Amino acid sequence: MTDPKAPTAEAGPLTGGTWWIAPTAFAPDGQVDGAALEHAVRTAVGWGVDGVTVLGVMGEVTSLSDAERDVVLRAVAAGTDGAVPFAVGCSAASPLLVRDRAERAREHGAVAAMVAAPPLVRDSDTVAGFFAAVGTSCPLPVLLQDEPVATGVALSVSVLLECLERSGAVAVKLEDAPTPPKISKLLARSPGLTVYGGLGGVSAYAELARGAAGTMTGFAYPEVLRAVRLALAAGDPARAARVFDAFLPLIAFEGQPGYGLTIRKEVLRRRGALASGATRGPVPAARLDPVTRAELDDVLARVGLVPGPAALDVDALLDERTAA
Repeated sequence: MTDPKAPTAEAGPLTGGTWWIAPTAFAPDGQVDGAALEHAVRTAVGWGVDGVTVLGVMGEVTSLSDAERDVVLRAVAAGTDGAVPFAVGCSAASPLLVRDRAERAREHGAVAAMVAAPPLVRDSDTVAGFFAAVGTSCPLPVLLQDEPVATGVALSVSVLLECLERSGAVAVKLEDAPTPPKISKLLARSPGLTVYGGLGGVSAYAELARGAAGTMTGFAYPEVLRAVRLALAAGDPARAARVFDAFLPLIAFEGQPGYGLTIRKEVLRRRGALASGATRGPVPAARLDPVTRAELDDVLARVGLVPGPAALDVDALLDERTAA
């Protein structure tokens, strides 16, 4: 097997940066709220994100109908309005369904289709064959998502590299914890491969320090992850670590299994990005219980954040904390 080559111009905008994964916005009655999602995406663009991803696990995608997916696609296209690119989760058990979903995404202006392994497949040859079929038929560049928690499919470095090669994927979104050592192994085998970290940003500093080209998470303050990335790119790891450490309590609190999405939507609601924190699908808590809400208030106070719609000035906040 030949290892994947470094990204070329065909990778387009999928060459790194801080991408924000938008949650699906729901009205309090549970209906998809396209206008609210458009507003959320437009707000995130104002925060300085380099791209937006929708219809992934955090988008509660398994609870959406095809018609609702179209509502999401129209909303993100309007919200980005050409200012930043957007990628769309198109995962399915069938390459033909991946192709159909990717075609709909392409029609709305998406630059890439994010595709994970078919659920619960245990045979590596079958997984590689699936990605080969996706690469043959997908009308968009493929962003391969390595997410074993959601798919039940663990990809070794060798199998992942084979899947990347056979699909022609231009980048990988790595969410197989612990992510930093896997990034090192991937880049040792395939220098120049574009790797995005995920998992809410909980390992973002280490991922970027090991060579990840960017992050792709739904963390409610993407400005923080952008500041970490830029500091490392500027050759200032001490600054990057200081930024990351300052906000890690919120990153970790927001990443709690089960409650994480509800917490994240509540923070986004407080920032003015979402009108409602309503959830659907496997997340049972549509509202935060009083104790968790009080804990959120506490962690926001500890990191010095008062949520609002304006872009966070990370430097100014850290300087203010140092002066205090």
